[in-house]
Amino acid sequence: MEIQANDTLNREVDSISYPYTKEVIDFFNFLIKAVKAKLVYPSSSKLPSQFKYDLTQKAISVFKDIETIDLKVTASSIMYGRTIVYESTARTENFAHVFFRDGLIGLSFHRGLNDDEISRFVDLLAKMFRTVYVDDDFATLLWEENFQYITHTLIDDGLDIDAVEYSADKPKDKSTLSSDDIQSLYFDEGEIIFDDEDLTSGDQGADLRRRGKAFAQMPQATHDFLNRITEFTASENEEIATIIDEDSRFDHAEYLLTVVFEILGMEKEVPGYVETLKFIGKVRNNFISLGDFSGAAALLKRTKELLDVLRNLKSPRAEKIDGFFMDCASKENIEFITETLNNLKDIDSEGLVKYLNLLPWAAIDPLLLSLGDLKFFRSRRAVCAALAEIGKDQVDLVARGLDDERWYVVRNVVQILGNIGSHRVINHLKKTIRHPDYRVRKETLSAAANINSPESEDFMILALSDPDLKIQLDSLKFLVNKRCGRAFKALENIIKDKKFKDRQPEQIGKFLEAYAVLGQDKAFPYLKPMAAKRQFFASSKDERMKIMAIGALAKINSNEAQKVIGKLSQSKDRKIAMAAMRSVNR
Repeated sequence: MEIQANDTLNREVDSISYPYTKEVIDFFNFLIKAVKAKLVYPSSSKLPSQFKYDLTQKAISVFKDIETIDLKVTASSIMYGRTIVYESTARTENFAHVFFRDGLIGLSFHRGLNDDEISRFVDLLAKMFRTVYVDDDFATLLWEENFQYITHTLIDDGLDIDAVEYSADKPKDKSTLSSDDIQSLYFDEGEIIFDDEDLTSGDQGADLRRRGKAFAQMPQATHDFLNRITEFTASENEEIATIIDEDSRFDHAEYLLTVVFEILGMEKEVPGYVETLKFIGKVRNNFISLGDFSGAAALLKRTKELLDVLRNLKSPRAEKIDGFFMDCASKENIEFITETLNNLKDIDSEGLVKYLNLLPWAAIDPLLLSLGDLKFFRSRRAVCAALAEIGKDQVDLVARGLDDERWYVVRNVVQILGNIGSHRVINHLKKTIRHPDYRVRKETLSAAANINSPESEDFMILALSDPDLKIQLDSLKFLVNKRCGRAFKALENIIKDKKFKDRQPEQIGKFLEAYAVLGQDKAFPYLKPMAAKRQFFASSKDERMKIMAIGALAKINSNEAQKVIGKLSQSKDRKIAMAAMRSVNR
């Protein structure tokens, strides 16, 4: 009975951190019904629209009490806190797997969700369940829809997470399979048996006269050999396999480059030298058009090696090769790369980055423009990685991309600046910390976190008052990890605000714990009465604040704080006692 009572109390305490669980489950069930209605009923039916309308009304009802619904996604389940909202192990019609197979591990719905975004999201989910769209990248489709009140979290590229990939069901062919053994038919066809009368037919004499006397006089062993001429022994088969393997590993691209540069090295006349460089440019374009960026990178690498040699020799031909590289970085050639990438969903990302890294600084402007035109995430990621390398000594030039009107281009440029990590980046990030799109502001904080300076901490303190909850919590985590004492006063002002208790439970708990960790003894005088004071006819919000304060008090490393926690753990109020014991065990 004691264990059962403790479990009941645990659920009651958890319900404070994750309120309105039933409403969240109902909301997701309405979403499932709307998607299934879209899949089942024809476009002429009014039922799909009715289900969408019901879902919208449910969302309006739920978000009166909830700021954000944060869902965690696995391959077979969707969870709100520790409550399973949806679960399925089926290979088809699995809503969790639709998200998880394309790298989504989190899905959030925010207050303000309207009927337009709900309708587009339902249509998008229904599209992903159709067999014909099974190869579409759901993360890219979500990005293209540019939802404002629906956000998602992707698996980090560095994490070693295996996701089971289910293939779409294929329609069965109406024809039935033959019961005959095809392999036996194949071998039997070569073993044709002749009767004596067949061999002594009237045509035999004519055949012998046509082939000649030597054929007629050949020994039977020779005839047998000719019949087995297409058969190979085990050793012969091994030798053939070796030859095929060596041929498959032959680097034709490297051989071509060797021939081309031998021609370039033997060219004595300047006009002929220029013509050879033009030919190399055509070879480069051919590599790119085929999506072979590794081959294009090898070409540029060999050309750069030649350029370095000619520069050391102070040869006037070095200028011609400089011109070749500037041509590679031209707007026209970068647009050609962009067009090629948009036609190739599976790209050689590593080869693309190697190729772009060999381009001069003149490629920065056209590459920044390409970020707004590239369709696929992998392409944009490769271009961003290359710009961080090319632009590490050209920060001001890269920062020009912050003036782009498209929020996603600005976010990519902020990410590039953060990867550069130079102290000169901070001045440019001041432009985006107040950007109207929260995704840009969030990326700005990530970029600032990569730069180890007091100014980075100022960015994080400023973000504590950002309207977006995720940005607040991300900045809070950074400040706690950095043990930023300067953030204590800002936290105190936020916590002492009368409206603080109206915030979401997760937010309250995190802020109180950060207040305790950064303030220690300075935080004790405020947290002690909040945790220990008796409350008569307390509201649910006051009770929640009390439990959160107990958890924060345990973060203070002092004897006074531990005594208060110990006393609370013996409280007659079982909820208070359980909260105190849980805080000690964490």
